[in-house]
Amino acid sequence: MDFNAANQAWAKSMGVTYPLLSDGQRSMLRAYDALNDNPEMIKTKRIGVYLRAKRAWFVIDKQGIVRYMKVESSSLVPTDELIEVVKKYQ
Repeated sequence: MDFNAANQAWAKSMGVTYPLLSDGQRSMLRAYDALNDNPEMIKTKRIGVYLRAKRAWFVIDKQGIVRYMKVESSSLVPTDELIEVVKKYQ
């Protein structure tokens, strides 16, 4: 989950003009299994990622249909891959 300011900065740097959303209450993250919410993480050295988002990207069209979803535990989705998907559904 990136906050709106981070989303706006990234969008500006990439020339993105469509809206980007934040999930401050983590409801979408939970719904799409993109939240590190395993309580066992509290007992390990992974407490820093507990209740934090996995690396996840969702492209949702104007009708509210999820057209693309990618959830990764630790690696980043390449920006060029994300831009290609967005262009496909514009």
